[in-house]
Amino acid sequence: MSFSGWRVIGIPCATWAILSLVGVDCKRPGATSQPSLWLGSVAVTATAGAGDDASLVVDREALAEKVRSQLLQAGIFDGEAKQSTPPGAAVARIRITVSTELVRADGKAAARAGVGLNVSTRPEGVAPSHFGEDAQASAEMPYDPKAQPDKKRVLQLLAERAVGDLLAGYVARQKLWSAKSQALHAVLAAPGELRLEAIRVAEARKLRDEVPTLVALLSDDEETIRDAALGALVELRDPRAVPALTKTKSMKDRREMRKIIDALAALGGQEAADYLSFVADAHEDEEIRNMAKAALVRLRSRSSGKSPIP
Repeated sequence: MSFSGWRVIGIPCATWAILSLVGVDCKRPGATSQPSLWLGSVAVTATAGAGDDASLVVDREALAEKVRSQLLQAGIFDGEAKQSTPPGAAVARIRITVSTELVRADGKAAARAGVGLNVSTRPEGVAPSHFGEDAQASAEMPYDPKAQPDKKRVLQLLAERAVGDLLAGYVARQKLWSAKSQALHAVLAAPGELRLEAIRVAEARKLRDEVPTLVALLSDDEETIRDAALGALVELRDPRAVPALTKTKSMKDRREMRKIIDALAALGGQEAADYLSFVADAHEDEEIRNMAKAALVRLRSRSSGKSPIP
């Protein structure tokens, strides 16, 4: 069965090249150690399209076995949870949902699949929150109805590939948390679907060497990347972010200005105070002026060690 027309919609497709870059063994010297976490149950629920025969529902047991195998081979878990697993150890539970359907229109046919991945850990609070996951995606593959393909096999392969891609993205993100600094920097410095997670890792690990890269990301085309980089810089309390923020081109955008003003109030320093004073006095928008005045009060109160007056 050819998958030349395979396409996935809404999946952050991680490439195995990136996986090899950040896929370090968490026990290898020089990598950040990960807490103990075991792979627990893998549950798969599956449904067929409203107009499809019930016999076309994918093989849930086969899919669950592939999921279990892929995750264990990835090395992000200590192993499979069994009776010998230490009492109270964190265990990850995997839930997969699959809905499939066959569609035909204008003499063309395609198999479609909607897939979901949910990862939760028990007991709550034992494993870091980044292990949690709740992601969905859809996939589609055209086929020639005249060839009379094995429809169930088509749907099974489609579901397996879509779920496999979701898992690959999850694994790649988890491996970033145990990656060496050099590998993490490479992900931060190049556009890609793992960059957002890399920012979170840099923030959590307090990697001040990455501040210049994070500052550069304040000008990224994607708002989610800009916001994450700004949040990381504020968390790191690094003043090197202040000059970039004071040169913003979003002076008339209230939403963007609120983010910048709040960040400057948190970062503090004379340059931040001067900028907030300027905005508070001279900005044409009264709401932005008031935001800047309130932020300036917070900045000065923090500098003096006093709590701002509510």
